[in-house]
Amino acid sequence: MNKNIIFNSTNFSPPPPPKSPTLAIDPMMIKLDELINKLSEVKNHLANLEAKHDKFEQFILEKNCNDEIVTKKINDISNNHKDLKKHVVQQSLYIDRHENLFCKLLIPMFEDLFSFIVAQNYDKRGNPLDADLKCKLNRYLVQMKKAIEGK
Repeated sequence: MNKNIIFNSTNFSPPPPPKSPTLAIDPMMIKLDELINKLSEVKNHLANLEAKHDKFEQFILEKNCNDEIVTKKINDISNNHKDLKKHVVQQSLYIDRHENLFCKLLIPMFEDLFSFIVAQNYDKRGNPLDADLKCKLNRYLVQMKKAIEGK
């Protein structure tokens, strides 16, 4: 090959001018241009729809994940509520037992203790040391019994 050849565009003649300007006003070309423009608009519209669809899918996935979390928390709260109910019933039984213990054991014990204290409230000559002591102790017993009945 000959390496001494240099390309110069002025050595070539220019291309012939178009024979008629009808190419620009050809109805078929106009329709094709319109079709290309409409297809471009449709492509842009579809791209927008795709972006919105992707965002919507992401939203749905996040919503489903959050729904699962909320459902789990609701189930946990429901289970805690059931456990709490069991504990309340158990504590109520304990309270009833302690009230029964108080009624059946402590009040008779206080009656005996107060009668012993009243018996010890006399001096050597048989005179009461505190004349109001028996009334006070009986009033305390009556108040305890009323408190138990009034629950």
